[in-house]
Amino acid sequence: VLEVRDLRVDGASAPVSFTVRFGEILGLAGLVGAGRSELARAMFGIDRALAGDLTLDGRPLRVRCPSDAIRAGLALVPEDRKVAGLVTAMAVRENVTLATLKRHRRRGLVSRASERVACAEAIATLGIRTASGETRAAGLSGGNQQKVVLAKWLATAPQVIILDEPTRGVDVGAKHEIYALMRRLTATGAAVLMISSDMEEVIGQSDRVAVMHEGALAGILQGAAITEEAVMHLAIAREPEKVP
Repeated sequence: VLEVRDLRVDGASAPVSFTVRFGEILGLAGLVGAGRSELARAMFGIDRALAGDLTLDGRPLRVRCPSDAIRAGLALVPEDRKVAGLVTAMAVRENVTLATLKRHRRRGLVSRASERVACAEAIATLGIRTASGETRAAGLSGGNQQKVVLAKWLATAPQVIILDEPTRGVDVGAKHEIYALMRRLTATGAAVLMISSDMEEVIGQSDRVAVMHEGALAGILQGAAITEEAVMHLAIAREPEKVP
C-alpha cells in the first residue's frame, strides 16, 4: 500500500491523505484547477511539498526529487507527453530507455545494441506502431507517443504508477489498449493512481475514486457509489467531506 499522509502543496486549502492499494486503480477526479496534477508532481518529487509524508508498505519514503521517487518504486506519466514525457526529436529507442540508461551502459557508454533489444521488447509488448525504433517520436500518432512514454516508465518496474490524463489526445483503439495495460499492471500487483477529467473513464476504470476540490480531498467513492452525480457533487462541494 502507498499511503499519502497530510501532504500539502502550494495553493491547497487543506492537506491530503489517502491510500493506493496494490492491485487497484484509484481514480483521482476533480474540476480543472482542483490540484490533482500538483499533488502528483509533489508525490514524484518534481515540486516540493510544503508538508506531509509518503510510506510504501509501511516504509517511509524520502522523495526530494524524481530520482528518489524512481528508486522508491514510483513512476509518473505526465499530463503533457510532448512537453514532459517525450523528447520528440529523439528516436523511439532513445525515449524508451531514457529512465533506465544505467542499465544500458557498457564501459561507461550507452550501448545502442542493448537499447535496441529493450526497444524491440517494448514495441512488441505495448503494440507501438512505428516503422522502427529509430523513428523519431515526433512522427508517431498521439496514441503511440503515449505508449512510448508508458514503455519508458514501465521499464523501471514501478510498484506504483501515476497516470495523469493517460488517454488524452489518443484514438479509441489506443485508449482501450491503455486500459488493458492498466489492468495487466494491477493483475501483477502494481498500484495505479489515475488522474482523469474524462468522467466515463473515471467511472469505468476505477476501483475507487478520490475526488479533489480546491486542493483538498472532498471524498472517496467505491463500488456502486461511483456515479457521475456523486463525483460531481464532491467536485463542486464548498466544504470537503470527511473521508471514512
